[in-house]
Amino acid sequence: MSLPATINSQVDPAAVTRVTRLFNNTLGDILSELIQNARRAGASAVDLKVIDADGTAFLAIADDGAGIEDPSVILALGRSGWGDEIARREDPAGMGVFSLAGRDVEIRSCPRSTGEGWSIRIASGDWESGAPIAVAPCTHPFGTEIRVPIDAQWLKSLETIAQSAARYCPLPVRLDGQDLLREDWLKGAETIIEQDGVRIGIYRNYLHRHFSPSINFHGVTVASLLPTVAEKDRHWAAKIDIVDAPVSIGVQSGPPIGAQKGPR
Repeated sequence: MSLPATINSQVDPAAVTRVTRLFNNTLGDILSELIQNARRAGASAVDLKVIDADGTAFLAIADDGAGIEDPSVILALGRSGWGDEIARREDPAGMGVFSLAGRDVEIRSCPRSTGEGWSIRIASGDWESGAPIAVAPCTHPFGTEIRVPIDAQWLKSLETIAQSAARYCPLPVRLDGQDLLREDWLKGAETIIEQDGVRIGIYRNYLHRHFSPSINFHGVTVASLLPTVAEKDRHWAAKIDIVDAPVSIGVQSGPPIGAQKGPR
């Protein structure tokens, strides 16, 4: 397909306001959502780097996935652009990139399907103004890179927050070239049952608090009220790791009942 000369936001400003309520617009939100997008794009890894460009410090989030063929999907709320297979397995809502809403953002991508690299710059007000945003051809490796200005507060907490986002992620995440620690979500389980693309870990005397995460969705952890079983001298609790659980036809996907926050 030919690259468009310009793109623009395709949502009502009020809708942007409502969607941003799903996100705290924090560094943690941004990393979690963009790492999920990289995984869905088939990336083998995600690289996080702090770079300096024209005197401004940026956080660059780069992957080597399939890339984005149509740049207009970036600002089309609810239009994820994923293929049928991803839609069937995960039912993505097309909201994740809007974790960046209200921020200045630079995006470069080169889709493997066309080999035509492109770049855009989204000003903070462009997310809801509908103003045209120029799409420029560029040379870029296969995959996508997103740059967002990083301030001193973000820089101070970057390592801790990046480690949290990477900890239970199924693909490697690197910060300035160094692999971040990953571990199995069900580590320490007495037994693990695997069925229908879901791993269930059973824990002895596990203290499950009301708001503690109990479900892992490809690295995004979700708080949910799961049942426990009490015996005379012990009690049993469960944690769930979603590996590959396609959405059933006619069944709306989303966080489990009682979940506090889930993938988008």
